[in-house]
Amino acid sequence: MDLYGQDGGRADERPTGETVEARLGRLLAIQEPLLNNLHSVRDLVQWRDEVVRLEQRRDDGIRPLGDLAELLADGDEAGRSAVRAGFAAWESLLAGGITRVRDSGELAADADPERLATGLMAALQGGLLLARTTRDVRRLEVALDIALGYVRAHAVTP
Repeated sequence: MDLYGQDGGRADERPTGETVEARLGRLLAIQEPLLNNLHSVRDLVQWRDEVVRLEQRRDDGIRPLGDLAELLADGDEAGRSAVRAGFAAWESLLAGGITRVRDSGELAADADPERLATGLMAALQGGLLLARTTRDVRRLEVALDIALGYVRAHAVTP
């Protein structure tokens, strides 16, 4: 399966704003239900497990946005804007879930959902890049586990 062929473009063509938006729309459609149902650290772990499962299957829905960001470094502004918007939307979904976890009392009141979401997004994208380049999904698992460890460091001890 090529990187852009599903979006109507050829694999050797640079992505356009429209193809990037289509891809991001599919990716966010997969992530949104998962992230909108985050209410506990356990739910975050289940999200992590689902992300790893999707990568193991090489499901197109979870391909790293970093692939697009790198290819768009010298691409068109509409594409770059779409990638920025995609990162922001995905990170916002993560932050919303972490806010619900914090509001449930499972995380300390001073836990910063935006900061934790940025850490999870960085681990996700970096882990996906490592998993793809080494063909070893354990790299993604480790990256997400470390980021989740940071989230757990903010847990309220009963």
